[in-house]
Amino acid sequence: MVAQIKKTFKYRDIIDTVYKLTISLVIFGFGLFINRGVSLSPTSLGLYFDELARSLPDISSSPFPHRILLPFISYITSLDVQIINIILLFLFVYNLFSYLLNNRGVKTAILICLIFSTTMVFQFHIIYGGYPDILSLLLYLLCLKNIKNNSFFIYFFLSLLVREAALIVAPILFLIRQYENKHDRTFIKMSFVILIYLPIYFLLQKEANFSNSNGWEFYIMPLLNDPLFWFKKSVGYYWLGFFTSMKFAFLLLPLILKSKRDYLLVFISFICVNIQFIVSGGDNTRYWLIFFIPFIYILKNNLVKFKNYKIVLLLILTLNIITPKHYVFTDANKGNMYVTPYGSKLHIFDYYSFFDN
Repeated sequence: MVAQIKKTFKYRDIIDTVYKLTISLVIFGFGLFINRGVSLSPTSLGLYFDELARSLPDISSSPFPHRILLPFISYITSLDVQIINIILLFLFVYNLFSYLLNNRGVKTAILICLIFSTTMVFQFHIIYGGYPDILSLLLYLLCLKNIKNNSFFIYFFLSLLVREAALIVAPILFLIRQYENKHDRTFIKMSFVILIYLPIYFLLQKEANFSNSNGWEFYIMPLLNDPLFWFKKSVGYYWLGFFTSMKFAFLLLPLILKSKRDYLLVFISFICVNIQFIVSGGDNTRYWLIFFIPFIYILKNNLVKFKNYKIVLLLILTLNIITPKHYVFTDANKGNMYVTPYGSKLHIFDYYSFFDN
């Protein structure tokens, strides 16, 4: 009898997984269609990660030896970094749908995932091939999914091996975990993880050619003369960078902020995002992508607390579809600001003129 019950639960788990995978695949396909296909080749910064994957275990010629996890996955699987990123993007959609489905209805979870697929958070990773950001976002999302257990710390550690920018995301994840585990020693445990990571970071940096490395010296040294050195390079189109990362989904913010802790999380998240502009400056749109993590956490908890929320979700989805997206970034060396438009398959009008200064 017990064996039969276990077998029944096993079949249910399999059916549930297939169900989630099928819906996630449809959402993923919708995102590819709306965003005009996908690039399978490394681009710009992604070329460095592709080269590192091909040169492993030698890391001496890479400017980013400390961002080892994505190239290492490519190395051990023999898959190109961008092919891996496409797989990771699908896994992100799947885990996002699963995460939302835990306490939201199927229709609501699908609508939110469709909105995600029409933002730059999705489009960036199918255009700028080889960037490690989707692996970072996936690991941050897995931290949310495991916010009440110790797997949280494993995913946080792995996110540090993807990009050191996880240090900037740490206060956001810490605050969320504290909300869910008030009596947990989160600060001590996260600090311990960081202390384990730092020697690894400096060891990898030591193995690299200093003149070719984009380690901490590259970012910190200019700040000694001008603390706003990097921020000044990113200040142009600052708010366009914010808008392009999530598009019209930002309209949900005033509707889902319901408590002091929600406002505190958003405030801390804005500070963390802006630390990136101060210490490294550059990709305005890309830096705002991490705001999606606290946003989706608050959205999951508070969405149903206002009336007609499904109509609002449909409106946002429609606005995202009929408008293009823009990628805002700065040339780190010359400091020139660029705004690169990317059309939606069905876009009708462009909002860029409202931001053009």
